[in-house]
Amino acid sequence: MGPLTKDMTRLSEEIQTLRAGRHELKKQLAERTKARRVEVVETRAAFTEARNWKAESAHTTRQHFVDNLKQAVAEQGKSLRDDLATARRVWGKLRVA
Repeated sequence: MGPLTKDMTRLSEEIQTLRAGRHELKKQLAERTKARRVEVVETRAAFTEARNWKAESAHTTRQHFVDNLKQAVAEQGKSLRDDLATARRVWGKLRVA
């Protein structure tokens, strides 16, 4: 075998080795990409769940606040009506006297 044939054989083997390496790299990249997609989907689902939980919690908190506010306003309204009724009774007695 001459030096040219040896060089061609060596280059051919290097090309095959590089092709196999490139094929393996593409395969690994595809697997990593698929795994990353799964991670992204899971992360997005976790964020969505957390956001929904937080929104529900905030809604519940606001609802309790509004309910308490309504009750406080109703109590103040009743107190005001009672005070006015008492004042009217007193004024009515003062007029009669």
